[in-house]
Amino acid sequence: MKVTDSAQRFGFLVADIQRLFGRRFEQFAQRTLPMTRAQCRLLAYLSVNRGVSQTVLADILETPVQTLARTLERMEEAGWVRRRPDARDPRIERLFVTRAAVAQLQVARRLSDEVRDEALHGLTAFEAVQLTQLLQKVRRNLTHVVPTPLDTVVPAVLRRAQAENAANVSEHAVAADSLDDAGDDLSECTDLRPQ
Repeated sequence: MKVTDSAQRFGFLVADIQRLFGRRFEQFAQRTLPMTRAQCRLLAYLSVNRGVSQTVLADILETPVQTLARTLERMEEAGWVRRRPDARDPRIERLFVTRAAVAQLQVARRLSDEVRDEALHGLTAFEAVQLTQLLQKVRRNLTHVVPTPLDTVVPAVLRRAQAENAANVSEHAVAADSLDDAGDDLSECTDLRPQ
């Protein structure tokens, strides 16, 4: 079956639902939260990507680095975000959500639940659960084929080892030694994976 009407196309429908959901959330947030919807979104992603760098967070949010930098400065001044230098590379700053931000994020999630309830009005409990499960399945499918921003934080020693391993299988032991030497760097990267 060929779908020609934009409103019936999956991608358009998902994007339009997100747009409308976001606008309704803003209506609630303007009366309740001291932050914008964009700041709430940033905190939500940062809470599941603790210790991420600014560059990687910009990639996750699909936001220009300069725009994100200005937003982060305002959020740091408000006490919602803190930066810490990376243990191995002091040029990189790791980002973390503060306790004050966690409290605001809980309020934002309650508002989001109210918007969700409005959006799902008329669906049975079974349909609402099924819709969520189906969307999670679609998300998993896309997660497997879309490169993750975490690719950009793989330490250089691991990238070199992976390239050597792919280029020359006979030097597998050398690549494995490089990976062993970088084991601590890899453990830092795993903290950045969404939960």
